[in-house]
Amino acid sequence: MDHLHLRSNLTGPLDPDIPFTIYTVGTEEQQLLTRLEGFSANQLFLTFSGTGCFRLLGEDNRSLITPGTLLYIPAGLPYECGPQGAEPWSVGYLTFVDRQEGRSGSDHGDGGCGGSKGLLANWGFGSTFFCAPLRNWSRLYDLLQRIWGHSGPNYDPWVTAELLFSFCLEIKKQLAADNERANAAVTGADRYPHSVVYRATRFLQDHLQRNLTVTELAAHVGYSPKQLTRLFRESLGTTPLQYMQRIRLQAAASLLEQQPSMAIRQAAAHVGMEPVYFTRLFRRLFGVTPSDFADGKKG
Repeated sequence: MDHLHLRSNLTGPLDPDIPFTIYTVGTEEQQLLTRLEGFSANQLFLTFSGTGCFRLLGEDNRSLITPGTLLYIPAGLPYECGPQGAEPWSVGYLTFVDRQEGRSGSDHGDGGCGGSKGLLANWGFGSTFFCAPLRNWSRLYDLLQRIWGHSGPNYDPWVTAELLFSFCLEIKKQLAADNERANAAVTGADRYPHSVVYRATRFLQDHLQRNLTVTELAAHVGYSPKQLTRLFRESLGTTPLQYMQRIRLQAAASLLEQQPSMAIRQAAAHVGMEPVYFTRLFRRLFGVTPSDFADGKKG
């Protein structure tokens, strides 16, 4: 399996006629991860090798994700996952926004009212999480590579939308999903935003565990570091680096509040920070050390 580093499509053209948009795509060795507020786009994971463990937050049941397993996680669904055993958990991932979700009936000329399903929801890619074994993932990996090739600097919204459709069709064929799941209801209205600052903050929220530099963040949203810093100051009164540090620390505080027995080094790792540096910044923001904060929650 080739390593396909993270590519995003935040800078490409947004054609209102294209029903769904690829957000991020790539492959990686999945690490321990907790998303307290879920991910901002629908996620498709495909395990190539190794074994992972997946759990929806608030539930006790854990799913063991073995090679050849597909994992679909709808946007906004809180969860945690991580490798199981000594072998690295190698996955391919594809995240997308179905722009038909939540549109009113009048948007489609049907004279109805209320929000609508996304186009892919009728195939089971709506608001319901599922994982299932696949009979053959080589075809899906080929499509993933092609989507990756037309993403990032080579972004083609029409081609990636067509390939995403083929990707989901291949899954549908292999899983032979039942009608109940294929017709699962979709909740929420996910409008694709235009603000560069919003896109940048969303990207930071989705990738808290990555040590992104301002230069890397700026490249993902198609601006220079100087331009992006100016826009952050105008919109939020802070720099991208300061914003990133704050949301990391707030995420870590939420994690320690929910799991006060968690080791400080684990909380720091969850948000991609070195423990000593993490402790210093945490105390500066909250006025107490992470240990004192966690001890207070135990009481």
